[in-house]
Amino acid sequence: MKIQPESNSIAMTGGSWSSFKNSIKQHIIDAVPQTTIRDGAKRIEKWKYLDEKMSKPAENRFIMGATAIITQPVIDYNNHKVDEETRRVSRNRTIAKILAGTCVGMIVRGSCYKLVKEMTNINGNKNYSKYLIPKKFMQELSNDTKLLKNFRSALSTAVAILAMCFTNFAIDAPLTVYLTNKFNAKTEPNRIDRKNKEVSDG
Repeated sequence: MKIQPESNSIAMTGGSWSSFKNSIKQHIIDAVPQTTIRDGAKRIEKWKYLDEKMSKPAENRFIMGATAIITQPVIDYNNHKVDEETRRVSRNRTIAKILAGTCVGMIVRGSCYKLVKEMTNINGNKNYSKYLIPKKFMQELSNDTKLLKNFRSALSTAVAILAMCFTNFAIDAPLTVYLTNKFNAKTEPNRIDRKNKEVSDG
């Protein structure tokens, strides 16, 4: 791509100033490396697939849980404002909370998404296929698949939040306590010392 200069003169007159600006623009364009995008259609399809997966509530919850399990326990265990025992228990509780929340959250959100998808099926012929689709938006959602996908994700997330108001107390909290106790028992310093002593004596 070339920008045609208006004049070859570099004197700062009206026309030559435009020529000078065009010259600068051309140098900037020439400095940008030229790239060729190969297999453009395949790349686009891969990005669309990734976008679709990440926008679903269950997969989104997994990504958040995976990020949390990598970062938060490390932060807790490296908090040197508290003693070793407090750091150990805090780390174990954080791991237990993340695992419990992620597993239950994925199940609840995934189930809610499947339920909402069944009840927002534009082409479905069952009695409940279009039950959750507002009539005034029926035509608009029928003509726009991306809008329908976003509608399903938002609605299923809202339903899942309501469901988790119950599961957080009924499942998450007891499971977090159970896992925390298990991790504390496994990482108890006295227990590890005894086990190492038994191995060395045996």
